[in-house]
Amino acid sequence: MTRKNVYPFVLAVLMFAGSARLSVFVTWLGFPDGFMSQLDRAEQQLAICLTWFSLAFGIGFLGLGAWSFRADVRKPLTYASILVLLVAAGSVALDLHFRSYMMDSAGG
Repeated sequence: MTRKNVYPFVLAVLMFAGSARLSVFVTWLGFPDGFMSQLDRAEQQLAICLTWFSLAFGIGFLGLGAWSFRADVRKPLTYASILVLLVAAGSVALDLHFRSYMMDSAGG
């Protein structure tokens, strides 16, 4: 196994770890009595979408890892990584936008 074969598998593990972290984040949102602020609801939907995206791309990176034993996957791996970074940056920007005008459960 060469180094070029390891990168997709490492990215897949990172995507699965990120989706697990996001699912835990979504589980712990809100108060125990079920109250959720407007910001909590918006962040919950964003986190759910990002979790499914991470799972899908984790599976895609596993596929690229398996494919890397037969072909050169540098170009598809680069494009997929750039897409993941763009989606992550867009999610962070959207969350910051939500935080700029929505009230959170702390009142501010």
